[in-house]
Amino acid sequence: MRPSKFVIAAAVTLISSGVASSARATPQLLKGAKDAGLPAQNCQYCHVSKVPKKDGFTPADLNERGKWLMAEQEKTKAPQVKADWLKNYPGK
Repeated sequence: MRPSKFVIAAAVTLISSGVASSARATPQLLKGAKDAGLPAQNCQYCHVSKVPKKDGFTPADLNERGKWLMAEQEKTKAPQVKADWLKNYPGK
């Protein structure tokens, strides 16, 4: 029995949306960074652009700090990036 194209397409969509949502920056991350006393003024604290696109997150939009956060998420296998990780960022 072969799965239909619809079932495969639905599975791919669900998986990719789950991955994208876990990697997406949120206003809560910016607020968490500010609350931790970090000098985050806007999204450019971790991103290249001032306002990252909500639907089309790409690793190319991350600066070094953002790439480090994604690596930490992968390393810890966490479902989402945590703002308090920024305290351990080894860069400037």
